[in-house]
Amino acid sequence: MFQILNIRTEDIPRTKFRLHIAIGVLIAVTFILSIARAVDNGTPRGRLNTWGIIVCVKSSVFMAYQIVTGHIEKMKRWGNTRVNVVLNVIDTVFWSALFVFSIMGAMAARSTSSKALAAIVIIVALILCPLAAFLSFMCIRERRYFKQHGVLPGQAPKYASGAV
Repeated sequence: MFQILNIRTEDIPRTKFRLHIAIGVLIAVTFILSIARAVDNGTPRGRLNTWGIIVCVKSSVFMAYQIVTGHIEKMKRWGNTRVNVVLNVIDTVFWSALFVFSIMGAMAARSTSSKALAAIVIIVALILCPLAAFLSFMCIRERRYFKQHGVLPGQAPKYASGAV
């Protein structure tokens, strides 16, 4: 199990991009299910049942920032490894909060369809929480590498030693 945490530093960008794809798909699924649950007649109106929509929008904005600043050449100057770490740690906390709030909202649901949608959101949030934590771990490793070497993993240094 711990071999998954032993990723070479050259593979960090590829692994992060794959995690972004997987998390993005799960965010889209959660967003659709949260909207379906919010418009269901058996779902009580309140913050507990709209929290999923808010978390999905927040995570999408965070991920868009990370992807744009990591992969578009003109935007790389706005990228920051410290910001990526903070955003991913915040994301992990919000997904775990969605897990808890979805359980609380499911207990207050009045229809079977609302409870079923809540159960699926709970399962997806349970999957997203460790994925977001692993992405946070990858960003922390990337930050440490950047602090030691002055470049991101997988990039060549601007000035090679010995060259003037």
